[in-house]
Amino acid sequence: MTEILNVSQYRCIYLTLRTLEERLRQAAAWLQGVEEQGQLYHRALKLSPERRALAQQQVNEALALITDLAQTLGLEAETDEAAGHIRAALSVSWADLCDARSSKLQRYGAVHPGLAAVLDPSIERLAELALSIANLMQHEA
Repeated sequence: MTEILNVSQYRCIYLTLRTLEERLRQAAAWLQGVEEQGQLYHRALKLSPERRALAQQQVNEALALITDLAQTLGLEAETDEAAGHIRAALSVSWADLCDARSSKLQRYGAVHPGLAAVLDPSIERLAELALSIANLMQHEA
């Protein structure tokens, strides 16, 4: 760490630039044509070649600026354990799934009497799986 930043300032700048870098690298992947295909979604970037090239140029410039600032300010890369991201994301999904049970859907209007039999067993199992996977991501002793 340089003498320019105190510990709190360092952490603020580090987290801000790190988050931006992660988002820029995801954007770069989409700009390169990486597509995501799920059961319930398809994510693809639809841009003209000109706009795609300009965006890629600006992403590259932003990444270069981050590199320069990191070197100037002595910001060092930290190892990021993916298990924490998985644990956090699936814990949020567990909570969302608990709120998606048929009994909770009344807040959106009348619930069909047959919905619980169709929806709830799968929602319950998905919630169990999400929580189980999240728990597996705990650090081993």
